[in-house]
Amino acid sequence: MQRPIALTEAVHIEPLVELANYVEENSTHPSRRLHVIGITGTNGKTTVAYLIGEVLKAAGFNPFVLGTLNSGNKDLSTPEPSDILCFMEAHLKRGGTHFIMEVTSEGIDQARILGIDFDIKLLTNITRDHLDYHKTFPIYKKVKMDFMKDGEAHKVYPQNFAGETIGFTTQLLGDYNLLNMKAAANVLRHMAVSEERISQTLSSCAAPKGRLERVDMGQPYLVLIDYAHTPDALENVLSTAKQIALTRGGELLVLFGCGGNRDSGKRAEMGKVASEIADFMVLTDDNPRQEESQDILAQINEGIAADFYDYTMIPNRREAIDFLVNRSQSDDVIVLAGKGHETYQTLKSGTIHFDDREEVSEAISIRLGGIIEMH
Repeated sequence: MQRPIALTEAVHIEPLVELANYVEENSTHPSRRLHVIGITGTNGKTTVAYLIGEVLKAAGFNPFVLGTLNSGNKDLSTPEPSDILCFMEAHLKRGGTHFIMEVTSEGIDQARILGIDFDIKLLTNITRDHLDYHKTFPIYKKVKMDFMKDGEAHKVYPQNFAGETIGFTTQLLGDYNLLNMKAAANVLRHMAVSEERISQTLSSCAAPKGRLERVDMGQPYLVLIDYAHTPDALENVLSTAKQIALTRGGELLVLFGCGGNRDSGKRAEMGKVASEIADFMVLTDDNPRQEESQDILAQINEGIAADFYDYTMIPNRREAIDFLVNRSQSDDVIVLAGKGHETYQTLKSGTIHFDDREEVSEAISIRLGGIIEMH
């Protein structure tokens, strides 16, 4: 199948719909031969999709999970229509049974999922995000709700899974991950997967890459990496990490920034959230893109609580990580937020390789006076 030209937000929606229709009309309709699960929501999509996939694998099925970690496009968790069809067709050739995909608001709005036959649709939550694209929260919310209402798929909303019973312990940290577990369990139970398989697998699942991922180099302080890049996600992650820090008898040290050329309105909100929970924080670059770092940091700074002074600004993310590692004490908890699984950084000068896990591992190793050996 011929692959389409790359699309940008500047392209009008009408041509996107025409393209999606063309791709659908000329496809072999692979979604009709797979059990397709679409997961939308502001936060939790990657984790829930991963959990469902792990249980289905353990139950003897052959699922494929498409989303943030493997879409082939660092800017699109929900790829272009022809790319999705290519993934589906390739999965069918490998004997695939289930196709679990993250469905983003831009993916919905730009008709990238047009023509896909979903068997199950799940909404994890809706909080502020992507307002650089949708402009207002009501519009953003409507896009997701319209996706959920459309079609004959089995629909799962937060109120449907919030009351699910999880009678087992889990390796995932935080109340928000308990909700992710409940969402996954609800879908799996609807598909008649056995309770024994659900509990055995979910209780042993580690978090997916970049989701409260622990970096252990033998250091006494705890280091966690998370993709949190919205006010709600940051609050959830930091609240969990704060409880861990209190239990350890240490402080919570936080490093984060905000992406350039994206929803600028959330920057002050994230500054406010972080300053209300952290004991110390470093404001730094995320993916500044074409914006000036100092402008982004200044907007984050506007939201910081007036009585919070324990923070500094270090635009260079590598230097910021090194600074925070060297400031930490034995019982502290360090959270590096915003980039998670990403292995790149987008600057005004271009995109470079950058992996928080690699950077913090090197900083820890140097402080310990040892050789880098990732655990």
